[in-house]
Amino acid sequence: MSFTLDLILTDVPDENDAAWKYIEELREEYYEDKSGAHEKLIALHKILTDKYPCLCSYEDDDPEMENSPWADGPMLNNFASKMGMLAILYSRADELFPFILEKALLLDITVADGQSEKIYRPGEPVASKVRPWWKLW
Repeated sequence: MSFTLDLILTDVPDENDAAWKYIEELREEYYEDKSGAHEKLIALHKILTDKYPCLCSYEDDDPEMENSPWADGPMLNNFASKMGMLAILYSRADELFPFILEKALLLDITVADGQSEKIYRPGEPVASKVRPWWKLW
């Protein structure tokens, strides 16, 4: 099981229930979208993989692959024209989530975290002291 994030390039409704319904509809389109990755998602991919190489950049027998935080790859296959999805290992979520969130918001990409049911929109403040859902203390 992995920690997944939706990366959304369209306007998302402000109201939470309507937003999640909209995201579910986008996911349906996403699975059928064969038009290729949006340029903002390609830019995000470059930023993310410059710091944390994609699983596809390793040879099958490379022991460094075990240090990758990504749950699947190639990551570009998870990006489409209106949205993308990222899957990271739960054990690395504390480290990666803030980095992904910061970089995505800078590129005007909305981030939907289904685990905490939070939606982070560009231009909106992000609470820095909020504990992630997987923290029990």
